[in-house]
Amino acid sequence: MSGPMPPQELLRAADSLLTGHGSSLERCWQRACAALLRVALERTLDDFWRRRAPALVGASMRAQLLVLRELAGETTARTARSAWDELCLAVHHHSYELPPTAAELRSWYAEIVRLGDRLRQRR
Repeated sequence: MSGPMPPQELLRAADSLLTGHGSSLERCWQRACAALLRVALERTLDDFWRRRAPALVGASMRAQLLVLRELAGETTARTARSAWDELCLAVHHHSYELPPTAAELRSWYAEIVRLGDRLRQRR
């Protein structure tokens, strides 16, 4: 059995949904993509914590985002918090809400890629 899927693989899967979701996911591809992006964000932070503060791997997201400000800076923490909040809303289905748009998903995708790049630079 292999370990958890790395963030880059989750991002590739999300990109695949964005570029051609196919008929089998016609009605739910947006939320599936948002879920992949949210897990990619979580795994990106896990990778950072393994290098910088292993005790935070598995901590609540609230705790991680609070500490992130101290270890990675305000801008990086704000980006992570914003993406996390928006993706949490996007993955929860409410009949009165529209799913996220492809433009929103692309924007979150790009934020997570930039966030991963910034966090990898912080050794």
